[in-house]
Amino acid sequence: MASLKPDVLWAQRPDSVYLTIDLKEVQDMKVTLETDKLSFSGKVGGSTYEFTVEFFAPIKKEDSKWSTKRLIEFYLKKETEETWSGLTKGKKLPFVKVDWKRWQDSDDEGDGGKGAFNLDGMGDMNFGDMGGDDYDSDDEDQDLPDLDPGEQPLGAAAAAPAAASSGGYSGGGDGPPAKVETDTLD
Repeated sequence: MASLKPDVLWAQRPDSVYLTIDLKEVQDMKVTLETDKLSFSGKVGGSTYEFTVEFFAPIKKEDSKWSTKRLIEFYLKKETEETWSGLTKGKKLPFVKVDWKRWQDSDDEGDGGKGAFNLDGMGDMNFGDMGGDDYDSDDEDQDLPDLDPGEQPLGAAAAAPAAASSGGYSGGGDGPPAKVETDTLD
């Protein structure tokens, strides 16, 4: 029976490559990391997966790390700082795909580590880009003009009579809605 090829995701920085083998609960795993290539084989269920990738340029094997906490992840330190045009120097392999979640373009390099590789445990995700305390809204920089009293947002004209007939309940506020008494219409 022929072996299958798992999806292999990759991203890079000038000094390193991050590689993920998209397989979980791998049995009989064999990994061989050399300065110029990575070989992998393992079984998931009844299927055997294996591949060998020859790197675009040499890596520093002794400075590279890997983890098998959830998926199989590698942090590969490049021998020289440079941007690789691909993971491999040969033809493009159909099972190798770009890891867009971890990718950083050259024009993103100065933004304080966006999507930085997390080497602590290798499996932790960096959620630092999701807004947190450093989020800067442009709202306070702009003075927006007041709406012309003759202009009302869509639905506002229809909502005003409804609010008046509902006993004053406007639907706003932070608490639970107040009990509204309604009259039947004649």
